[in-house]
Amino acid sequence: MPIDSDFARVRRCLLLEGKPDRVPLCELHVDREVKEAFLGRPIASAHDEVDFWVAAGYDFVPLSAGLLEVGGVLSGEATQRKQHEYTAYGDGRREVTWAAEGEGVIVTREQFDAFPWPDPDAPDLSHIEAVAALLPERMRVIVIIGKVLTATWMLMGWEGFGLASRFEPDLLADVFARVAEVQFRTFERALELPKVGALWMSDDMAYGTGLLCSPEILRRHVFPVYRRMGEICAARDLPFALHSDGDLTPILPDIVGCGFRALHPIEPQAMDAQRVKAEWGDRLCLLGNIDVDLLARGTPQQVAEAVRRNIDLLGREGGYCVGSANSVTYYVPLRNFVTMIETGLAYGKL
Repeated sequence: MPIDSDFARVRRCLLLEGKPDRVPLCELHVDREVKEAFLGRPIASAHDEVDFWVAAGYDFVPLSAGLLEVGGVLSGEATQRKQHEYTAYGDGRREVTWAAEGEGVIVTREQFDAFPWPDPDAPDLSHIEAVAALLPERMRVIVIIGKVLTATWMLMGWEGFGLASRFEPDLLADVFARVAEVQFRTFERALELPKVGALWMSDDMAYGTGLLCSPEILRRHVFPVYRRMGEICAARDLPFALHSDGDLTPILPDIVGCGFRALHPIEPQAMDAQRVKAEWGDRLCLLGNIDVDLLARGTPQQVAEAVRRNIDLLGREGGYCVGSANSVTYYVPLRNFVTMIETGLAYGKL
């Protein structure tokens, strides 16, 4: 079908300004394997990146900046590596990395002082500039930053983070502050770039049944910097979105209080999207909510049914963008990804 990429429909949803012409497609991230299978060629340049998002029917290109790329880790010294044998592409094997569960690279004051912190005033945003220069007239970039909690615990390791919260609160506060400084300055620089349509903070604060840490830690160290960002976005009339997995119910008032206007991904195992829509839909646009397990293991028919159901229940009056309940991973078969976007484009017309 003809693709008419236009960020205005996404902006209308993100700012809760009523119904767009159709429910927009929305993803925080699509793994390279899926992109390359969809295009039928390698993703080797900014041209390829733009071509994928245009051809797939999206109205924006999501690009990461700051300390931590989406799905990445901060230091090879504090990572776990594992061969996964269930990718849906290539030879079926893929090495993945994740942060250490024990001690990270900063668990002492000496390690904090010696860590090679990036210059907060000189973030590398050249990849965003390259994509922005190639976008069709009505497409935009959404810059993904955030990761204040995530980068802090990854630097310290999960056990190191937990122990510091009890025994080294000053060190924990300093790591949080340095991470927040880098991310905030990256945010400020991103605002200066052309064709930036929204800012999207990615920072997992919860798992399926609760928060990853106490809400007091979030209120003391994380939400203040997001509130500053939210105030700036509001003054510039820029949409401001949050990605966090898990059950965010205890902190939804805090999230709204930071100025976030959209929430991703509303994991179906963790939160009831209809309930969130009923209680918060006048203040939050909902993004995602198509179960990744369904995308990975379901049939195309089941995927299409889920997309249609979400559009009917969440999107008919605006305030919803359809997509995965996390990201489109390397274990999602191409046929299911294509079914999701094609159903969204066809059935989402309002």
